[in-house]
Amino acid sequence: MILRCLLVSLLGLTLSAQERPLVLKAARLLDVRTGKVETPGQVWVKDGRIQPGAPPADADTVDLGDRTLLPGLIDCHTHLLIPAGLGELGYLKRTQGALVLDGVVNARKVLQAGFTTVRDVGASAGFGDVALREAIARGDVPGPRLLVAGPALSITGGHGDLNGFPPHLHTQDDHIVDSPDAARHTVREWRKRGVDLIKIHATGGVLSNHDDPAAPSFSPAEFKAIVDEANRRGMDVCAHAHGDAGILEATVAGVRSIEHGSLLSPATAKEMKARGTFLVPTLYALESILLPGNPYKVPQGSLAKARAILPLRRAGFKAALDAGVPIAYGTDIGVFEHGQVAMDFRYLVSYGMTPLQAIQSATLTAARLLRLEAEIGTLEPGRTADIIAVDGDPLKDITTLEQVRFVLREGRIVRREH
Repeated sequence: MILRCLLVSLLGLTLSAQERPLVLKAARLLDVRTGKVETPGQVWVKDGRIQPGAPPADADTVDLGDRTLLPGLIDCHTHLLIPAGLGELGYLKRTQGALVLDGVVNARKVLQAGFTTVRDVGASAGFGDVALREAIARGDVPGPRLLVAGPALSITGGHGDLNGFPPHLHTQDDHIVDSPDAARHTVREWRKRGVDLIKIHATGGVLSNHDDPAAPSFSPAEFKAIVDEANRRGMDVCAHAHGDAGILEATVAGVRSIEHGSLLSPATAKEMKARGTFLVPTLYALESILLPGNPYKVPQGSLAKARAILPLRRAGFKAALDAGVPIAYGTDIGVFEHGQVAMDFRYLVSYGMTPLQAIQSATLTAARLLRLEAEIGTLEPGRTADIIAVDGDPLKDITTLEQVRFVLREGRIVRREH
C-alpha cells in the first residue's frame, strides 16, 4: 500500500509538472554562461519552459536538497542504435528491428544520465535513427531530443565501408560515395529519408580494417560536393577525422564540426578557429578501446591503431584549446556502454579544460553547434525546461556529473532520486 501511494504521488507530481507551475529548489544553481553559483538555487517552469520572476504561490515545489541545478546536458556524438562491443560480425547478424530496439533501450539510459539532447551520427542503413527520433518526439518512448544523420558517408575501403569480410560477401553500400555526383545524389537521398544532418568519414578510423586514420578519404571535390549540397538542403555536415590532412580538407570544405580530431596540428587548429569549425573530441572512446582485458572485444589491428594514436591526442586537444576552437561535448557511445555517457567530463578536465569549460562544452557550446542555443543550453528564462541536478558542486568535482540524481525534460520529471 505504501509503495502504491508513493507511485501515485510521483506520477501525480510528474503530470503536474506539465499542467501546473513547478518550482525546483536546491542548495546551488550554476549559471553556465558566467560560472556564477547561486546559493540557494531556484528555477520555476510552466508549459515546458523556464519562467522569469517569482513563481506563483500555488506552484508545486520539489526540494532537491544539497544538490546543484544545471541545464540538461548535450552529447554531440552518439550511436544509440549500436550496442557496445558488437563488432562487424555482430552488426551484420543484427536485424534492423533489433537495432531499433537497442536504440530504444539506449535512449532511455542516456536520458536517465542527464543528457536531454543528443546528436546521433551514424546508424543503420534502415534509417532507424529517424524512426527513433520521431517515436521520442511523439512521446511513445522515453529519450532525449534527437538530431540524426542516418548512415555515415564513406569512400570504398574507408572507415564506414564494412571490410572485415572476404571479397565474395557484400553488404548494403548506398552510403559509399566515390564521386562528386554520387555525393550530391546521396545527400539528396538522405534528406528525403528525413535526416537532420550529414555525417562523413573524412579519414580512416580505428575500428576498421586496411585504412589509415591519418589519411584523408574523400577528394577535395567530393568534400565540397557533400558540404555544398547539404547546405543547400539546410543541413550541416560533421566529419569523422583523425589525421591532420583530412581535418584540414574537411574544414576548408566547410564542415560544421570535426569529430575526434586526434592528430590536429596548431596550424589546422587556427584554420578551424578562423572558419568557426567546432571540435567534438570524444576522448574516452579511445581510452575504452584499450581497457584492461579488452572487454569490448576489439580486434588486434584496431588495438594497435588505438595505441599509436592515444599518446598523440593530448597535443591535438591542446592545439584546439590554445587556438580557441569551440569544443563541444561528444562521447562516441556505442564504442563503450551508453550508460557511461558522462565519462568524457573527467577526461576533458584531465586534458586541460577547467570544470566550467567542460560543463560549457556540454551546454552552451554544444547548443551552439546544434544551432539550438535559443532553446537549450542554459537555465535562462524562455529556454526549454531541460534541467538536471547532481550531488555537491561539479565545479569542485567534475565526476559528480557521472551520477545525475534528477532529470527534467521539457518540464516533465523523468528521474528523481531521494
